[in-house]
Amino acid sequence: MASAATAADDPAVAHGYRSVWRWHFYAALWTAPLLIVLTLTGALYLFDREFDGWWNRDIQTIAAGATPMPLARQEAIVKGAYPGWEINRVRLPREPDEASVWNIRTAQGTVRDVYLDPYRGRVTGTADPSVQPMNVVRDLHGTLLGGDIGSHVVELVACWTLVMMATGIWLWWPRKWKVKGVLVPRLATRGRRLWCDLHAIPSIFNAVFVILLVLTGLPWSAFWGPQFAKIGEVIPFVAASPNFKAPPKADAGAENGGATDPHAAHKAMTAADPDSAKIPWTIKHIHQPRGSGHGVVGISDSEALLPKLDRARFGGGVRIFYPKDRGGVFMISYVPDKAEGQRTIYVDPSSGRIIGNIGWSDYSPTAKAVEWGVMTHMGRQYGFPNQIANLAVCLTLVASIVAGLTLWWKRRPQGRLGDPQLKAGDRMPDGMKALICALAILFPLVGATMVPVLILGISRGSFRRGSGIA
Repeated sequence: MASAATAADDPAVAHGYRSVWRWHFYAALWTAPLLIVLTLTGALYLFDREFDGWWNRDIQTIAAGATPMPLARQEAIVKGAYPGWEINRVRLPREPDEASVWNIRTAQGTVRDVYLDPYRGRVTGTADPSVQPMNVVRDLHGTLLGGDIGSHVVELVACWTLVMMATGIWLWWPRKWKVKGVLVPRLATRGRRLWCDLHAIPSIFNAVFVILLVLTGLPWSAFWGPQFAKIGEVIPFVAASPNFKAPPKADAGAENGGATDPHAAHKAMTAADPDSAKIPWTIKHIHQPRGSGHGVVGISDSEALLPKLDRARFGGGVRIFYPKDRGGVFMISYVPDKAEGQRTIYVDPSSGRIIGNIGWSDYSPTAKAVEWGVMTHMGRQYGFPNQIANLAVCLTLVASIVAGLTLWWKRRPQGRLGDPQLKAGDRMPDGMKALICALAILFPLVGATMVPVLILGISRGSFRRGSGIA
């Protein structure tokens, strides 16, 4: 952020500075509290696997054996231990000393995770997934525990963060380049100048990474994500995969009991099982094929297809989802840490025939970019260094927000908000105006929430001075 003295040296710069500062101030003031919550929960969720392993260590960690039981045998043990419960999915162990986790549900909707020793066929314990700490953290990060409304609020915060970062970069951009006060904080100073440096300089070095985290998280947002996916129906470059518009079917019998919504099966899985939220964005937004609707549901045929997954190269991450209705299919979802290892296989439960096999090579260029971004966002793509780097970005962001709030609190007049006041002739620089307009178009929720700001400016009788954007 440029100093007031620097801005005052050039009247043209000062006019633009106050206008941009006003937008930065309001964008930061309302997003800051929620952004801190989202950043801290995101930092915690980087280590979800490690935390879950520790939290459930008494029921998840087992003594590794020679050869695990077939999944059909494990399935029978779970059904015998919990008669009347329906199996939703099974998560296979990532390591030899881990239990397999079977997600089951009653007709009334009660859901439990059953941990099973795959070598000895012994249930080691159960857990309610809805109260698992990392599931709560994930829901707080994604919805602020507010369901669909909270998810839209999170998206608003993320998009307005882009406005905050753009205006902040403009404010920081030096009119005269120097090391101290521009690239290095002036730690020998005191008061507002010190807090200004502690806010602006770490923020500018962190800006690219924060913007990357925001952009890689947006495909999962409540409004923008689905709209972005729909573009793939007309633009193949953006399409999730080649079968985006034409879902394969097992045979004509699939029409019986078939869902009218081609994404209904994926939505149903997400509603029934929090673990299904880890289905790739690409798969979530393509049509799930329908099965023949005949035969006995069993898992043996799905287990026989596991060698098609390149687990020797990419590691664990296999979940097998059970059919949800008469025309449903088994879905083998393989989501290892590296995005390029992803594969999804659909299996007709009546015949064991593969009716869908989608891998990295089938993804569109945009889908590949999204999946790479998601795994990088989660700290998985590049292993432990990725986790630490993301953690550093999160902690730096929180520290810079706290410094900015402290700076505001110290400089505001007693008993007043202390928002930047515009003067005659103040106007937004053309480049910044174009950028904000572009963000409003690209992210419609931002554009919609900008409307009240502009109306307020007009209602005050001075559009130019009320908003500072004219």
